[in-house]
Amino acid sequence: MQVLLTGRHVEITAALRRYVETKLKRLERFGVKLSNIQVVVGVEKFRHTAEATCMLNGRAIQAKVSTEEMYASIDQLVDKVESQIRKRKDRLINHKGGSQRKALRPKERAPATQAVEVKMVRSAAPVLRLNDAVAKLGENPSAILVFVNEASNTLQVLRRLASGEVELIDPEPQAPMELHVRA
Repeated sequence: MQVLLTGRHVEITAALRRYVETKLKRLERFGVKLSNIQVVVGVEKFRHTAEATCMLNGRAIQAKVSTEEMYASIDQLVDKVESQIRKRKDRLINHKGGSQRKALRPKERAPATQAVEVKMVRSAAPVLRLNDAVAKLGENPSAILVFVNEASNTLQVLRRLASGEVELIDPEPQAPMELHVRA
């Protein structure tokens, strides 16, 4: 970051240049790449003004302050530039853009699907009568039993609910669908 310091109706002393440069070094803590910062300090009657202009990721950042003391003007100027950089960085991090309407009504997004590795286990489903399957299910509230019903010769699933009831799931065959499984 290079500081270009200009004076209007005021002489730029070494102390003033050092003060401006040390104050502007505070901006480096945000970790953003600033282009050349142009600082113009000036005196008009009893008003000491300080202006700054720089570019941050293609966006112009400008600030202007006027007080009765030069060093106070520089302090307030750096505070203004710092708040603009913080605001810009927060927008980039939060992906909010710039509109308050977007912040009030966030878009509903479908959760991103992640690749899930499926481990395939082949086992023979036991052939049971419904009463035997219920007895084999047990009393565990999260128990599941997959079996072939002896009466109908179909694959069925028994599940014990948290309330203690038993639910019979009798899937109907559908048209074949494509399944992608990594072995």
